[in-house]
Amino acid sequence: MSTPLFSASALPRRRDGARTTPFRGALLGALELLTAATVSMVLVDQITALVLSLLGRSSVLAQPAGVAVVMTFDVCAGTAVWMLARGRSNRSILGMVIVTGAAFALPLLPFWLGGISGPTAVLLGHVLVVPAIALLVAILPGDLASGRSRPIAEAPDSGIRLRRLSRRWPTLLALLLTFGEILHPDVAPPWALVVLGAEYLVIGLARRQFRDRRLLTLHAAGALAYAALATLAVFVTPEAAGILIGIGWLLHAGWDVVLHRSNVVVWRWFAEACIVIDVVVGVTAIVATVAMWS
Repeated sequence: MSTPLFSASALPRRRDGARTTPFRGALLGALELLTAATVSMVLVDQITALVLSLLGRSSVLAQPAGVAVVMTFDVCAGTAVWMLARGRSNRSILGMVIVTGAAFALPLLPFWLGGISGPTAVLLGHVLVVPAIALLVAILPGDLASGRSRPIAEAPDSGIRLRRLSRRWPTLLALLLTFGEILHPDVAPPWALVVLGAEYLVIGLARRQFRDRRLLTLHAAGALAYAALATLAVFVTPEAAGILIGIGWLLHAGWDVVLHRSNVVVWRWFAEACIVIDVVVGVTAIVATVAMWS
């Protein structure tokens, strides 16, 4: 009997029998939080800047205190979602908010006393977030050390629905990454289709996911098809190219769905994020093209 084409059981399983020492676990936990905080700050800032602009409050960012408040929100919003998805306790999430706020607020005192400039206070706030998060992990190693995340059903406290919603963090991340496209629809360059068609082939080879040669053949054919589509988009009119590019991205979203449901080739979180990105980029490409006609 032949093995089904999209079968997770046919793929090699990772064996990880190594034990994590307390120091290494704390270090990895701190790096995880710092990564989440950095990504959150960069991506959420797009939304806060837009909201402040719509409210006519952009002047808030001209003062170090205003920047401290906004940056605290930018860092904490996405990081809290990530911590919920990882099954962290409510006290660790509250602790993250407190130490982040303290890190950004502490340099304001010497600024108000005239000891440092505004830009220096803002810079120090960003720098102090690093030891603040490290300190939090040291205080709550049982909650934040890497490898200690809990399943939703075992997570403490009562926010089960919120925790389940937080498991959709790849979707939220993808929406933040494409926020600019949503606000200002544009057509992605044709060469992006080449990357789009080849990415799963490269990732699958790197992860050794193509033990089933049919799966490898299918992805190789997909890479060639997208390269051909990109070439065609170069030689047609801009309007036709925009439609072709948009359709290419939307079709790729369907491929993302197949890989996500089958849990093969790529990580499920990656496939979920790609579904959203592909749909947004595809739709905005078509919208931008239609706008060119009008």
